[in-house]
Amino acid sequence: MRRTAATFVVCLAIAGCGANASDSELTIDVFGPYRDAEADNFAASLQQFEDDTGLTVRYTGSADFVTDLRQRVESGISAPDIAIVPQPGVVDDLIAADRIVALDDTSVQELRDNYPAELVEQSMTNGEIFSAPGRESIKSLVWYRPSVFEEHGWEVPTTLDELGTLVEQIAQDETPIAPWCFAMQSGSATGWTATDWVEDLVLRIGGAEVYDEWAAGERGFDDPAVRDALVTFDELVLGAGRTAGGLRNILQTDVTRASGPLFGNDPGCAMYKQASFAESWFPGGTVIGTDVDFFVLPGTDPSAPTPLVAGGDSLVQFSDDPDVSRLMAYLISPEGSEVWAERGGFYSGSTTVDLDT
Repeated sequence: MRRTAATFVVCLAIAGCGANASDSELTIDVFGPYRDAEADNFAASLQQFEDDTGLTVRYTGSADFVTDLRQRVESGISAPDIAIVPQPGVVDDLIAADRIVALDDTSVQELRDNYPAELVEQSMTNGEIFSAPGRESIKSLVWYRPSVFEEHGWEVPTTLDELGTLVEQIAQDETPIAPWCFAMQSGSATGWTATDWVEDLVLRIGGAEVYDEWAAGERGFDDPAVRDALVTFDELVLGAGRTAGGLRNILQTDVTRASGPLFGNDPGCAMYKQASFAESWFPGGTVIGTDVDFFVLPGTDPSAPTPLVAGGDSLVQFSDDPDVSRLMAYLISPEGSEVWAERGGFYSGSTTVDLDT
């Protein structure tokens, strides 16, 4: 934690700095992948902590978060106090390299009070807890505008085959609407949206056991189910006329702006597969369930439960300063999440956060 003579505000790397200054001379440095609206939502969730403690939290968001975090940590002088890490493997690397500190007793108690016991136990490493769950997301969602579907007579598919038929129908219709909005540009993380697509398809085509073995590296990309998933992804999304703007748009458009054509007065796409956090990227005032809705990417068998791929961010702590630990405990608590949950685009495994606010 940096102790400075100046007064800092919550600072967003993309959106600039706001005018919410604190009288405190203490600044806690938080680093994460949230930018634009997501960064605004996270900053809003910190306001109560700042008001209650007199501390100031400076949040910085990066499009190249993993690369930038590694550079900051390896420099030995600019590691953040707290980081929001979207990749479990990065957390494992930080633990193995002894770069982060274990959560203090207060934070661990917040975990036990607010999260299922099995999740707390899964977080243990040699009897200590080095990370806490942050925002969680459901990845297997397909967003669409009900009014557009109704206007064109399109039906929400209930199987993967029906989805393929719908994609073909939309592509063949004499309208400027492509089946999909899709983009991959995300700095050093470019391509993760394609990975998410393939993961969902492997789960549906191969089943949970195949998916788990593939994720664990026990099956290669030459596995029949994985090959089938890659072919299906190509046919559904990457083929000619399948995606708004074509291949150039896929490669050049930032993932946070991929849904833009879905919301045009003259829509450019019919569907947009993205996780639950995509709500934060939609135009302001968008009403979920009215302006836009979603269905879960269907499986192969309509009589079986539809599989879901979920993900989440982890909170890790580089400093054992007591004020940093106070912020960590706050972020784990319901108060640290409810403002963002009310704004939309935030889901949590917590048993005490009111997601219906």
